[in-house]
Amino acid sequence: MKYFLSFFFFLLLVSANWSCSRQSLSVAKPRYTTNDRYDTSPPAYGVSAALNKMAQSVYRLNVIAFYESYIFDKSAHITLDDFKRGKAERYAISRSVSNQSVLGTATVVYADHDKAALLTCAHVVNFPDTVVTYFPDSSGIISNIAIKLKQMSYAAGLNSPNVKLLATDDKHDIAILMATIQPEEDVRVMPFPTGKSAALSWGTFVYVMGFPKGHKMVENGIVSKPDNNKTGFFLTNAIFNRGISGGPVFAVRNGTSHFEWVGIASSASVSTFFYLKPNIDIADTYSQSTSYKGELLINKKRMINYGVTFSVPMKEIVKFVLRIKPELEKHGFAIKQFFYH
Repeated sequence: MKYFLSFFFFLLLVSANWSCSRQSLSVAKPRYTTNDRYDTSPPAYGVSAALNKMAQSVYRLNVIAFYESYIFDKSAHITLDDFKRGKAERYAISRSVSNQSVLGTATVVYADHDKAALLTCAHVVNFPDTVVTYFPDSSGIISNIAIKLKQMSYAAGLNSPNVKLLATDDKHDIAILMATIQPEEDVRVMPFPTGKSAALSWGTFVYVMGFPKGHKMVENGIVSKPDNNKTGFFLTNAIFNRGISGGPVFAVRNGTSHFEWVGIASSASVSTFFYLKPNIDIADTYSQSTSYKGELLINKKRMINYGVTFSVPMKEIVKFVLRIKPELEKHGFAIKQFFYH
């Protein structure tokens, strides 16, 4: 009997050990699988550290252009040819200097001991040299003409914020700027590798960082129409506000903090509408308690359709940098050191 009980307890002990061994072999299946596509869900783990690194390479870009404007009376019959020949200025009924400004986002793509290159959108830095307004139904008679006097661009946060425009690709809305930096200045190239826009798919989850309304922020969204070959842009539903143009767009692989830089936010869908408003000079003295009987002007306004954001794919950006290689090397840039490797 004693032998039987001892043998029984031995079997129980062996059974318990075998059961524990079976449990230790059971592992949770990963939420994401490794493939050539980007994730369609937010990362399973925190990404604050990666976003903090991203933010250190992104700068607010302020661009301002100064214009000298001439206003003409319709009876002067001033045409653009008259102005080009220098025969129009004396007929101007008023002359003034004004400025226009644009806010955008720029990202460091190159840095050495004395200079840096920043990437942004071409439309942020492209101000027209001449703006001409004609009288309606007057066969080319000029009402107003504005001539650009100078343009200045600033990357807020750099010790020497004044940056120089090197080259633009207007078709794909890309621009490269050059900044002068100090040897001790901590200017960091975006620390994430360039990705492949061809690997984007419907529903790919992305992050966008920039300066909407002048505030450094991170947005998120999902990709639509990744194969939009007609325009060269891909779509996301990230909320676009003025100031985020040029902001880097990142996708994530394999459910971790493996960020890849897949493009830059370029523009949003807009709706244009026209409305009537009083002549601004008369409106200064207009009282709401009386009926307005003065001249009305037609004004145009563009409204952003939020949630429809066009982004430039990284492949177009890399192709542009390679295309302007001679210009970059002329300014002392080493082309192989562009972007993160």
